[in-house]
Amino acid sequence: MTTRDTETFDELGPDATLGEVLLALGGRLTRLQTELLAALERPLTIRQYRILSRVGAGHTSLTALCKLAHRNPSTMSESVDKMVNQGFLSRRPSATSRRTMQLELTGKGVNARDSARRALDKFAAELTAGLRPELRDQLLPVLSQLYFGVQGNLDDR
Repeated sequence: MTTRDTETFDELGPDATLGEVLLALGGRLTRLQTELLAALERPLTIRQYRILSRVGAGHTSLTALCKLAHRNPSTMSESVDKMVNQGFLSRRPSATSRRTMQLELTGKGVNARDSARRALDKFAAELTAGLRPELRDQLLPVLSQLYFGVQGNLDDR
């Protein structure tokens, strides 16, 4: 997977396998997303962006967020507490159970999520802009299959 040059250990060599290329690509995309989100007017981490997106999509309980993120409740609770303190989220008792807290996006949270979504959409469009349409049409189902296959591995844990 790597060249012999230790300065470029993450560079792919000419004999890289498909799996090696996918893993290297995943790492680079994560790094670029991290940098892009950190550079926003209201900086976010990838985890914060995902939480804002999921709460905005109706996953408003800590349990639902834990399940989607494959995280334990203490880790998710720490992230949510921080976001409440930053003013991105608010909590209120659930209408169906006083013991359950329901999360909501604040105005600041909606704005941060929407700004991040626009930046990520622009980045995704730039990534694929140089690809021929027929290549995009071939890649999408293959990459989607890989994505859902990986998701299945997460769900099995």
